[in-house]
Amino acid sequence: MNRPKSLQFSIIFFFAVSSVVTFLMLGSYVVYDYHKELRTNLHNSLSVFADDVVRHKLYQNDPNTIKESFHLLEGYHEAPFVALFDHLSFDLSQDKPSDAQACRVVRELPDDRYLVVSSGLEAVNSKTMLFIYKLLSVFGSVLLLFILIFAFFLNRLFMPLRCLVRFCQDSSVENRNMPLCSGSTEVTDLKKAIVGLLESNQTLCKQKQDIFKEAAHEIKSPIAILKARLALFKQNKDFDKTTFIQESEDDIRTISNKLRELLFLKEIEWDMQKKKESVAMQLQCTMMQEAFKPILEKKGLTMVSNWEEDFTLSVHKEAMKKVMQAVFENIFMHTKNNTTITNYVDSKNRRLHIVNEMGDKSDETLFSSYIGSKMIERLADKLDYTYNVQEKEGMFYTTIVFGVSEKAG
Repeated sequence: MNRPKSLQFSIIFFFAVSSVVTFLMLGSYVVYDYHKELRTNLHNSLSVFADDVVRHKLYQNDPNTIKESFHLLEGYHEAPFVALFDHLSFDLSQDKPSDAQACRVVRELPDDRYLVVSSGLEAVNSKTMLFIYKLLSVFGSVLLLFILIFAFFLNRLFMPLRCLVRFCQDSSVENRNMPLCSGSTEVTDLKKAIVGLLESNQTLCKQKQDIFKEAAHEIKSPIAILKARLALFKQNKDFDKTTFIQESEDDIRTISNKLRELLFLKEIEWDMQKKKESVAMQLQCTMMQEAFKPILEKKGLTMVSNWEEDFTLSVHKEAMKKVMQAVFENIFMHTKNNTTITNYVDSKNRRLHIVNEMGDKSDETLFSSYIGSKMIERLADKLDYTYNVQEKEGMFYTTIVFGVSEKAG
């Protein structure tokens, strides 16, 4: 596969081709005008010769004598237009010849004859070609000089860009300091973008490392307990198998829940790096109701709300969506089948108060995660809300109050 041409080469090539095309167009006009002027001067000179022949009555001689008479005149030898004459000839004719050619002049004589003064165009064409050669040599020299200057300028202009390319291609860990690479505004902006990407990549790597560190710390104790339980079961053959299986499943469930909670928190942190957006709470709750529609139908649940008092928040949309999902999951897990969940909306205080009748602990497996109340409370400071749950007289009360955020940018 052919390697694409560099931008520097493409610019120089375009500059050279444009210059050549422009020169050919203008040069053709200049050469044409120069050739036309030489022919006009030749024609005018022949007219002067013809007029002098008539004025000095040289036509009374034969054509050769007339031509020799002109060669003997010193003034004509010094005239600049003489260099244009090529095969200068004088003819006398009884019939009027045509003077359509540019190198022929016809004059009527007093004796009813016609004088024809003519000259070839070889000298005119020769001078035109000499002019073309000079024009080409001057243009070639100037074009070469300009290309060298332009190439030097582009080379200096592209040095910062090549500096950035070398830095991006250098994958060595030892040299990660950003070079100066000073250049134009575009190069400076590109440098800032590269630095931003590097910093984002480093932040992402650090976050991934933190996840593994935190995960290792969180599940270290449950795994140690599970290992100890396995060791006891192996040593004590009288250990009840059913009890062992139940306790081991509880240990595995604890490890799984901790991992789910940890991933949930990290997803929230990543989502919070995005810009804030305007989010209508009615839309959020409607989305949750649609997302959990199979659960609502399976458990026979009904949701009612007074959304006449809807309110809008400026929040990290995806992060808040995950929190609201966790809130409703927690509510559904504590709701009795075939009952109603009521949402009380207080738009003035940005408050949601959700009431439902409690039932037995749900064993549903369709929930995306089992994020408890403590986990939702842990995120309250980051997303600017307060969260509270209460169990009273068989009812489960959930209250979430949102802070006043700045408008989404």
